Amino acid sequence: MGFTLKITDAAKEFIADKGYDVQFGARPLHRAIQKYLEDALAEEILSLNVKQGDILIAGLDEENQKIKFEFGKKEEEAKV
Repeated sequence: MGFTLKITDAAKEFIADKGYDVQFGARPLHRAIQKYLEDALAEEILSLNVKQGDILIAGLDEENQKIKFEFGKKEEEAKV
């Protein structure tokens, strides 16, 4: 698709917390990544909000306890 995904430290920590279980360790991490990051990213792509060269920043919406996406500057724009 040709976009860049950056994930904030807060979003990483949120996913890590959701993906850790005392009994199973980090095994549920794959499910947490899928549920909180991949599914939300797929919705953005399917709604045609993501275009070639976009930079997506995955951050944490603390109030709603979910991952939110913001658009950064495109690679070409950032170089100017």
